[in-house]
Amino acid sequence: MTEHGRLSLNQLLERAKIEWHGVKLGTPDWSEHSHSLAFTLQSLRARFLIHGMLNAFWEPLTFALPPVATDGEQHWRRCIDTARQSPDDFYVWEMAPLVKQATYLVQPRSTVILVLPLQAAEESAPPPR
Repeated sequence: MTEHGRLSLNQLLERAKIEWHGVKLGTPDWSEHSHSLAFTLQSLRARFLIHGMLNAFWEPLTFALPPVATDGEQHWRRCIDTARQSPDDFYVWEMAPLVKQATYLVQPRSTVILVLPLQAAEESAPPPR
């Protein structure tokens, strides 16, 4: 921890539960010719899943999304899509549009960040002191 009680980026990455992907889940392309990368990480307090997709290619790429609960209650929320015009490019997670499909088309040279609130984690969390 830093002197202000905050984690540095390196400390955060060391503690994070992170899965790496490519356009297909679980298959990152680490080659020098790769133009895409995706990741899914769990917030440190297990309140959210964050799924990021990076497209450095000159054409759109369709990325598979991690599945969500099949009860129809939970959906990914699009917090960032750098290819969209303002004000549709950034949202706080509570106001972010729902993403109900199993894939997401990421435009050329852009980044997309989706957030999934984990209801079970919120329900099982100890009450605040």
